[in-house]
Amino acid sequence: MFVLKHRPEDFRVRENLVVPLTDDASAAHRYLLLHKRGYTTMEAVRLLADRIGVAGREVRYAGLKDEDGVTEQLLSVPARALADGLPEFPDGERRLRLAHYGYGHEPLAVGGLEGNAFRVVLRDLDDGAAGRLTERRRINLLFVNYYDTQRFGVPGGPKRTHLVGAALLDEEWARARHELAGLGAPESASARDWTGPDEDFFRSLDPRTVAFYLAAHSSYRWNAEVRGLIGAEHARDVTVDGLPYRFPAGAREAAALQARCPELAYTRYTWADGPEEHRVVRPTVVQTLVTVGAHGPDDAFPGRRAVELGFQLPSGSYATTALRQLMTQR
Repeated sequence: MFVLKHRPEDFRVRENLVVPLTDDASAAHRYLLLHKRGYTTMEAVRLLADRIGVAGREVRYAGLKDEDGVTEQLLSVPARALADGLPEFPDGERRLRLAHYGYGHEPLAVGGLEGNAFRVVLRDLDDGAAGRLTERRRINLLFVNYYDTQRFGVPGGPKRTHLVGAALLDEEWARARHELAGLGAPESASARDWTGPDEDFFRSLDPRTVAFYLAAHSSYRWNAEVRGLIGAEHARDVTVDGLPYRFPAGAREAAALQARCPELAYTRYTWADGPEEHRVVRPTVVQTLVTVGAHGPDDAFPGRRAVELGFQLPSGSYATTALRQLMTQR
């Protein structure tokens, strides 16, 4: 139906996060604005921690950002670690840039993010699809709040992170390491080369990395539960990267789901020598206003159209699943 992320610049994301700042340069933490392309947040954290000589867990973030786009987010580091100034990284197809943002008394924490702002380009559209977007200009979109496929694997790799999490919860350490070794994730090579007890491998990782795999399992279960609430009669079943989804036929059907079941329970995990559960709720349907921007002939796909869209989403919602539903709703 459309091509997204044909170029990294086609998918731009910036966090919406307001942190309390202090003018006191002796504060315990320093906030940095990270501009990246081609790196996951976890990769960027490890590189920065190594460069400034602190443990990875001392570089904190509020949310994860994909590597297949151009993203901006805040990091917090111990203020003492930057006595020699901000580190610089090689510039190229993959890019990390840091800028000073401010000082504060508290580190960032996962779960503290308000949301994200997006500016994306949809490509390879036919005249009809492009016209349906551009004639509206501002679109009131209701969509099912699925976890999208990037939650379950790296770009181009198998979408099986949830199987790592399931094995961890079952304490089947060998199976968990075997699954992780085949994912193509940044820690997959270490998982393949590990020769000690399998359980010790996961205890050697940053606890946030282990928690990510547990979260993938929880996300997969949540998706299955919300999918089961959508009747097949007024919906479309689709498979994306081998994962099943059911999209309501239109905004009316999405609103009906929201009225019938506005929230579902979700298990959030942290890891500290074992999984720790935190029960929260997640909205089943999200509403956002999509603004249509520049549009015209697609320079990447001759004879086709490209349309730029801007919108904001709450933390934890996926732009990719929102766009798929936007383009399938009648």
